[in-house]
Amino acid sequence: MLIFYLERPEEGSTFSLFMRSISEKLVLAICKKFETYAELNALYPSGSLKILNPKIWRYKGTIYKLRVDLGKESARVLFIKTEENNLVLLHGFIKKTRKTPAKEAMAALRNYERLKNGAALVPLSALIGACQ
Repeated sequence: MLIFYLERPEEGSTFSLFMRSISEKLVLAICKKFETYAELNALYPSGSLKILNPKIWRYKGTIYKLRVDLGKESARVLFIKTEENNLVLLHGFIKKTRKTPAKEAMAALRNYERLKNGAALVPLSALIGACQ
């Protein structure tokens, strides 16, 4: 299992910008969760992994929502699992409200559409400096 995020060469990746905007401890916690998925080669069920509701957001497919809580900081990462058994991180944000804000879900859906239209992918290891 490989882990990717979408490239946005014109303005930098929104996911890489998100990772650079949060605390180092939260970055490490996010990386650790995804590295565990890669090592196990599976998404293990847990209380911190849910599925964004397709009926509410009107899309087809499965977008997972990973919760990462670290003290007072709380982040969410929206991602998909590809047919090749890889993960593509669509969007990340700091959680401030109880429900997933429409703005954040729509950003993930836009990136999901970009992915379906052949957007370039970057391995998460490209952010390895952020993940160590």
